[in-house]
Amino acid sequence: MPTQLFLSIILLALSGVATAGGSIDACGTEAKPCLEYGAQVFQSRCALCHGSDGMGEGILPLSLKNYPSTNLMDPVHAKDARAIEQVISYGGGLPEVSIEMPPWGDELTATQLKSVSKFILFMRDDLESALDYLKVAGEKLAPSMKIGRAVFQGRCSLCHGKYGLGDGKMSRIIKNPPPFNLTLSGAPDSYLSDIIHKGGGKMGRSPRMPPFGGDLSENEIKSIILYIKTLRVSP
Repeated sequence: MPTQLFLSIILLALSGVATAGGSIDACGTEAKPCLEYGAQVFQSRCALCHGSDGMGEGILPLSLKNYPSTNLMDPVHAKDARAIEQVISYGGGLPEVSIEMPPWGDELTATQLKSVSKFILFMRDDLESALDYLKVAGEKLAPSMKIGRAVFQGRCSLCHGKYGLGDGKMSRIIKNPPPFNLTLSGAPDSYLSDIIHKGGGKMGRSPRMPPFGGDLSENEIKSIILYIKTLRVSP
């Protein structure tokens, strides 16, 4: 499937998953641009490509080969607020920007645009504090099966396989124990959340299972759990 078509389908599918809250709620009655609102817009609009921490490990870069770098911590073009607003507004319509970057100018309000631009600059200056904002914003998003499937294919299928059978590419190397067959899992949501957050070693399972709590948002983890449960074989 061509990259642009895949991108369009994903964006369309996720457009109704979660939209940023009203600017008045986030920024006060004057609706001025603010970091809280910027974090909301980033989570709902930007994390798909740039990752939930802005470091470029979003769903699309992990799903498509040869996808251009989306690491906002290493800016190539947009290095100040005005330039960031231009890139967000026009995307790949600018000659120096990858065509994979969609234009958001017709979909974002002025407050949304300025808030997310302000937030991106803040991320580069104080990532640790920015992640706190993103965590709060992520908790307000509704889990999505589509997001769960996309994140699973990008993060989990390498070991657990495309359909969770434990037959991913790394299963040829990982033995004793091999990757778990998730179709046989009956674990409750709380356990799945813990092992995804903490990794296998902390849960008394395979130490080859890495912890994803620092890489995935709460919304992404909840979405993965939704998807994993669809893989299970009914008793």
